[in-house]
Amino acid sequence: MFKNLFVSPFFVIVAFLVLWLSFMGVIYFGYPTEVLRLTEEGEIIEIISHFGYVVLIAVLLAVSDDFRDKIKTWGIYLFLAICCFLREGGIQHHLSKTDTTPFKSRFFLNPNNPLSEKIVFGAVLLVILGTVLYLAYKYSKYLVTSFFKLDTISWSVAVLCTTGVFAKIVDRYPSNYRKAHGGVPLDDDVYAVFQLLEESSEMFLPYLAALILWQYHMIKKRS
Repeated sequence: MFKNLFVSPFFVIVAFLVLWLSFMGVIYFGYPTEVLRLTEEGEIIEIISHFGYVVLIAVLLAVSDDFRDKIKTWGIYLFLAICCFLREGGIQHHLSKTDTTPFKSRFFLNPNNPLSEKIVFGAVLLVILGTVLYLAYKYSKYLVTSFFKLDTISWSVAVLCTTGVFAKIVDRYPSNYRKAHGGVPLDDDVYAVFQLLEESSEMFLPYLAALILWQYHMIKKRS
């Protein structure tokens, strides 16, 4: 019975919402004065995020036989998972000799940063962007059409993408609010809520990706 539920198109969205809301409830109501601290580097949310990427990479290795084209599909998934893991671990802060944000626009606009570093990090960004665009081109039509047919993988991928977009919107909101209100920041309590929303939603991304891969594995075994 659980196997049938696991490959249901609604499994990931229900499981994610239950776990996410439960987690935020425990943090917000269980540790109301510690919310902001728990979202910082080295605290519980970051630790769970790091472990999530270890789980994702392990699942990718376990299901590698499910993919015929090891380089064009599975290899790209593994490459992106490792990139996300390294970024989550803060490797970007140790790559440049002059700046701690080599993969942000202000790094490339800063005239004090070496041209050689801009070329190297720009090339890395282009490679990552290229792999993402390739996957989008390869699967977007299938995902859109099969979504309306209640395809399990399509619905699960939609949850993953929506969560990622939501995390980015919430991440930018405090900064956008400050700009729109003449430099006045959000109240501390409201800012803490937005930090919790952002960090906790990002925390679930590798777990969602691992679930999708395992769903694909189970469906492939059935067929």
